[in-house]
Amino acid sequence: MLLVLALSCQSSASTLNRPGAEPSAAQAGSQAAAPVAAQPPRALQKITVAFVAPSEQFAIPWVAQETGIFAKHGFDADVPLVTGSPRLTQSLIAGDFDYALAGATALMRARMQGADPVILAATSNYSSQMLLVNPAAGIQRVSDLRGRTVGVAQYGSEADTFLRIALAKTGIAAEDVQILQTGGHPQTLAAMLSGNLDVGVLGSAIALAAEQAGMVRLADGRQLNVLAPTGTLATTRRYIERDRESVVRFMRAYVEAVHYFKTQRDETIKILQKYLIDLPESEVALVYDAIRDEYQPLPAPSEEAIEAVLERETDPAAKSLAPSDFIDVSILREIEQSGFLKTLYP
Repeated sequence: MLLVLALSCQSSASTLNRPGAEPSAAQAGSQAAAPVAAQPPRALQKITVAFVAPSEQFAIPWVAQETGIFAKHGFDADVPLVTGSPRLTQSLIAGDFDYALAGATALMRARMQGADPVILAATSNYSSQMLLVNPAAGIQRVSDLRGRTVGVAQYGSEADTFLRIALAKTGIAAEDVQILQTGGHPQTLAAMLSGNLDVGVLGSAIALAAEQAGMVRLADGRQLNVLAPTGTLATTRRYIERDRESVVRFMRAYVEAVHYFKTQRDETIKILQKYLIDLPESEVALVYDAIRDEYQPLPAPSEEAIEAVLERETDPAAKSLAPSDFIDVSILREIEQSGFLKTLYP
């Protein structure tokens, strides 16, 4: 059909272009009634959404990407892995990424130091970190860690922070153990599996992979009652000021992807399998079932969890700041008031 129309247009054009040729009445009428050309669809906006670890806590951008939800809301998204929350936070602040899913502690410390990262969403309010040990090391409790080497992703990361909290709760000073920076959770796990590291702090799905490989859990965030926002999504305040409309669209996509995660079990497990490559399907299903209800339809960060992080900080700047200095829930509230949630959860 398109070919016929193209040939017809070429024929008409050649008749009108002949020297001395006059348009026929039909041609003149056709020209007069020609419709205005349809506007081309708006090009997708390119964005980068980086995540710090292959964890179900950071799965929403994977879902939005793999299901086409990002494209539906006008985005062409790149979703790279960048290990180490302090490193990822600095890259976000530098403008290398539009959004980042990183540890709350690193994001908040950057804010205390005068930078402008802001947390938009969170998965849950308890630390997802776990302290694991090789059973051959003869370590049976946290108090046995004195004088031992413990691997964490990066100094200042959620793993590092959790380790220091666990040690303090047991009466051990951080200086009494050697904290080894591995570069990321996958690297910590690899060092443990190779026998080069007896103790490590891992999060969520990677911790499960370590347990499946024979590592033993000494402590975890819920057991120690460590309040902390997890799965935190952040951008910068200047990014919001520059293009708030885009951020609202992005958060709509994020909320819709949360709905997909919560309601499409089989499809979501397949997506998780793609990113949690060290786990077989049966274990990915366990991970999914354990985290699904942690995701709230409106994934707003908790002020109580933010306050708990502030109370643990030794930086004097923490005492002069409030939870509202670190989070922006106005966009999620705007989405809620628009009725968008009711269309997803009728």
